[in-house]
Amino acid sequence: MKILVASPQGWATEALCGLLAKLDSGCEVEVVHDIPSLLSLPPATPSGTPDLVLVDVDAASADSSAAIRGFLRKFPGARILALGSRLDDAYVEQALDAGALGYLPKSYSETVILGVLQLVLGGATYRPGSPGPANSADTVAAGAPVPAGKPEEIAREFGLSARQLEVLSLVGQGKPNQAIAKQLGITEGVVKLHMGAIFKALNVKNRSEAALVASRMSSVNLRQIREAESGKLDLDWLLPHMTHRRLRKDSIVFRKGDQSRELYYLQRGGIRLEEIHSEIASGTLFGEIGIFSPTHERTCTAVCATDVDLFTLTDTQVKRLYFLNPQFAMYVVHLIATHYSADRSREI
Repeated sequence: MKILVASPQGWATEALCGLLAKLDSGCEVEVVHDIPSLLSLPPATPSGTPDLVLVDVDAASADSSAAIRGFLRKFPGARILALGSRLDDAYVEQALDAGALGYLPKSYSETVILGVLQLVLGGATYRPGSPGPANSADTVAAGAPVPAGKPEEIAREFGLSARQLEVLSLVGQGKPNQAIAKQLGITEGVVKLHMGAIFKALNVKNRSEAALVASRMSSVNLRQIREAESGKLDLDWLLPHMTHRRLRKDSIVFRKGDQSRELYYLQRGGIRLEEIHSEIASGTLFGEIGIFSPTHERTCTAVCATDVDLFTLTDTQVKRLYFLNPQFAMYVVHLIATHYSADRSREI
């Protein structure tokens, strides 16, 4: 399969090329940045004609229709797909009237982009739904499930798609692109594509400004609250603030009645809580009750059931993060309530 991408040079184009490789293991992708120069050459021979031409109509905004017609003349047997950031009906219709088989919004998720590409390669036409988030179009185009969250709520939030809200929520937690890609199960290049669309939709210049806007968006806040309440908060962002400590089996982490000066994250191994005959598994945050209790005392003794790797935060760091990061605060409150309820159940 041969695909020609006619798009300006930059990370967005590179990310798109990385995504195209997922269509087929033998996919051959060629990139052209200078569209006028390419179109000035004679028409290609059948053997040199690509199966699909992706034309970035944003780069030819002065006359996108002329650019599409130019590619049709240049590659008579190719399927032409317009790629753009605008979603207004008139702009989309202009591209389709010029001869493009479809119009692919840059704001679509990875799954939907691949679905649209497969449709067009199969000879079908495609046009997005009404302006705004592409929830209904996502389902029609790729058979993908409708994202969580009410479409009308997402539409109010700057017209971002559900996937972009997920990315923005993780940006608000301070996560880099690589960590976002890993958590969402997409490539880092696709994250960059989403970031470009997010910056444009929010009218911001960088990640810091995007994170600030995210902190004020109700749909992002609600997503973070649900994550914290589930008890499955990803704490990777916290590790750079923490101090690593390795302890041997049977070492005492703290004793009942000790002053609580640290919060612990158990990365590897097991911790036994002596008085309540309970064990803490790896991947767990513990020691929070003593930090926030009136007496600041440990309520039981913690002993290493195995060799362990711990990460620690001082009580001052914990309280600072509690006020600076609402999601972390919500998670700590949920954790305290869960541990308190478990203790009460044991007493009964």
